[in-house]
Amino acid sequence: MVSSGVYGCCSTADRWFRLERMLSSILSSVATSPLLPWLTILSVITFVGSLILIPWLILRMDSDYFVRHHEQVVERKENHPIAAVIIYLLRNSMGLFLMLIGIVMLILPGQGVLTMIIGLSIMDFPGKHGVIDKIIRNKRVEDSLNWIRRKGNKEELIFRDVDW
Repeated sequence: MVSSGVYGCCSTADRWFRLERMLSSILSSVATSPLLPWLTILSVITFVGSLILIPWLILRMDSDYFVRHHEQVVERKENHPIAAVIIYLLRNSMGLFLMLIGIVMLILPGQGVLTMIIGLSIMDFPGKHGVIDKIIRNKRVEDSLNWIRRKGNKEELIFRDVDW
């Protein structure tokens, strides 16, 4: 008996066939597209750029960045409200840009997850620290960040103790 899908409209085989047809159509249109050379150039630029920029940014972070950043933001808002708004807009613009580039690098070559972590780290939004703590406390991510720091002869990053 063929199982019906979640919506009762088609079997699993039918859905896979349609997905395969859709992907084939997309790939054939991309392969014949005049955008292909530009996508290739963008892919190479993001890959090389991420190999240079991401480690540089990780090495520039203070070892206690993930512990003390929140306190600095609160202090800046209290002491310099106009400067805080300008910094907020600049940081969030740059962070959003890095987040988008990181998402692109999940598909194209590059260090997508690390780029997204740096983008999140730069941005200021409610709940940011919980999101970052959840991501960076992943053993692989933590090891990757500290591996880059060791290669650059920097102290390993200190992370907040978080109970899940």
